[in-house]
Amino acid sequence: MDKPTKRYNIPIWLSQWTFIDGNKKKYLLNNFIVKGHNKGEIFTNKKIVNKAVNKLKRGRKKGKIVPVNLSLISQHGFGVNDN
Repeated sequence: MDKPTKRYNIPIWLSQWTFIDGNKKKYLLNNFIVKGHNKGEIFTNKKIVNKAVNKLKRGRKKGKIVPVNLSLISQHGFGVNDN
């Protein structure tokens, strides 16, 4: 599936995220799979960001973690639109 079709039209990306918490400590999340057309759409989508934060945080402590940087490493096909 190299090209998008009518049903499978959202690119699937392998990504790398950088987060900062309230104490200015950096957190890296490598090899996280996301769906979206471009970096801006993925970075502003709260649903995707919350999934990435939940994957990063393993404990129950709820602190403020803010995404700072997103790198789209490579594209791995196309998927179904979740909306």
